[in-house]
Amino acid sequence: MRLAKMSMLATITLSAVGSACIKAPPIAVIDNRTALEVQASGEYPVLEFQGANAALQPRPSPVSAKAIVSKAGLSAAGHDLDLFAVSQSDAKFIDDMLLRGCLGEAQDGLLEYTPDHCDAEVEVSEVLRAASRNNLHRRQVWEYLASQRSAQSPAAARDAWRSVHLEQVRCGTWIEEGGVWTQKAC
Repeated sequence: MRLAKMSMLATITLSAVGSACIKAPPIAVIDNRTALEVQASGEYPVLEFQGANAALQPRPSPVSAKAIVSKAGLSAAGHDLDLFAVSQSDAKFIDDMLLRGCLGEAQDGLLEYTPDHCDAEVEVSEVLRAASRNNLHRRQVWEYLASQRSAQSPAAARDAWRSVHLEQVRCGTWIEEGGVWTQKAC
């Protein structure tokens, strides 16, 4: 009898447990954002990669024939222009802008437009283009220097390069140290 009661109790317990609703845990499906959502948030990973990659590939800056002729002060008809004699090189132009105070040697090792110290009427877009090209070349030099030493980072290469470079800049060049611009004294 006792066995029968226990058997009946087990049957009732199992039927009660079996008939109870077991609730499944909530399931959340996480999916990637759509391309439109990514673009709406201002992220363009493909374009950012292409832009960064294009900046590291050295190539000449495009110059139209019209720009060359206008710089030389000549008419285009019947003149063969010697590009090296007519156009002013970036190095000479940047040196001139450094002496005039339109460009300065920033603390991060790059050239920076400094309109507060500029004592000349200049075409700002031309100054910025030349500085941008030179800054790209500087970054490439730092990457190269860092790649030659396995334990050196580009930032360390930049700092070492900058310390030597600042010894060679001309007197009167604006240099940023600690967020303050001062002229190099000789």
